Amino acid sequence: MKDKVLYTFLFTLLMIFLFLPIMQKECSVFKIKPLEGVTIKSDKPDLNLSNFASAKYQSALEKYISENFGFREVVIRLYNQYIWTLFNKTYCDNVIIGKDKWLFNEKSVKDHYESLTDEYAKSEEELIKKFDKDLERLKKLQGLLKEHNTDIFVLMLPSKDLIYPEYLPKNTKYQENNNVRAYDYYSKAFAENGINFMDVTKYFKEIKDSVDYPLFPQAGMHWSNIACAHTSDTIIRYMENLSGKNFPNIEVGTTYLAETRKPDNDMEKLLNLAFPINNNKNHYADINVTSDTSSQKAKMIVMGDSFFWNMAYTLPMNDIFEYYHYWYYFNTIYYDSEHDNVSEIDLVDELKDADIVMISLSATQLYDINHGFISQAFVNLSLDNPEVIDEGNFYKLNL
Repeated sequence: MKDKVLYTFLFTLLMIFLFLPIMQKECSVFKIKPLEGVTIKSDKPDLNLSNFASAKYQSALEKYISENFGFREVVIRLYNQYIWTLFNKTYCDNVIIGKDKWLFNEKSVKDHYESLTDEYAKSEEELIKKFDKDLERLKKLQGLLKEHNTDIFVLMLPSKDLIYPEYLPKNTKYQENNNVRAYDYYSKAFAENGINFMDVTKYFKEIKDSVDYPLFPQAGMHWSNIACAHTSDTIIRYMENLSGKNFPNIEVGTTYLAETRKPDNDMEKLLNLAFPINNNKNHYADINVTSDTSSQKAKMIVMGDSFFWNMAYTLPMNDIFEYYHYWYYFNTIYYDSEHDNVSEIDLVDELKDADIVMISLSATQLYDINHGFISQAFVNLSLDNPEVIDEGNFYKLNL
């Protein structure tokens, strides 16, 4: 009798083990946290004589099942945790593990050790020509916009490797060379050519050892939310000096620890681990906006990369700006109720109506500072300006 009860119990456990994943897949019995990152799933293959005979069906079915079985997310997270804990490894290609388990974006590590020259040009000479052409376009665009009382500037934000190189992994992959780096080139060229810019990289290097909060989080790719909060007042003051207008002020409160908010752990999320790397706490501060009778909210356009999300998440933007349209890589538009893509806008009207245009790019994105925006804006604004059209280098600048 006891054996029968035992066998029944074991058989029941076996059935549960075999059929629970099927039930989860078909009925979603348990609510499971989805995996982070982009997943392109395969379609369920159709069975026919041709693809069965060629074994294409079997191969496609195996791939489909591997992507759609119940508790797949749990299994992947547990396996990722296993290789992370025991071997300090990850199969996420975009994440590189540094010292003390600091996480870095692969592109920033390559730029630090080797530069990104080969991703944008065939040689250093060709890359410098590209930089110079974009620089000349930007200088002329700055002048054209000023005629319409619109100021443009470049917000040069750091990549993580520039501020915390001591946590970078030992270089075992990249060739160390003296190729030009976009940040080094533009930080000098902007000043020499009268381009409006704010170098946050230089500022972070100066304050790194004196602040009591991290400028970049251990598990994140972007500048920390707390660093963004403290730096934003300086950015707004720069906008005031550039435009001659008085914008609202921000006051940053006392720093406190709280549960990590996006994007301070965006790199960790890509690892899809079962448990947090550390205690899942980060530094934050409350922000208060103050104005006086002469203050006015700025109309701002941002063309930039993902680093601007920190400002959008951290600051009470509607209390500071009349609007802040975000042209993500001069493609998708955010925070604009009327437009979703730059193809839908009248570029000239948008630029003329703005007080401030901010090109906000991190160090690895400065290699293509144009992103199609500078050249298109320059051309469109120049069409109404015969003096610019008549300049001999107009078409050369826009090839």
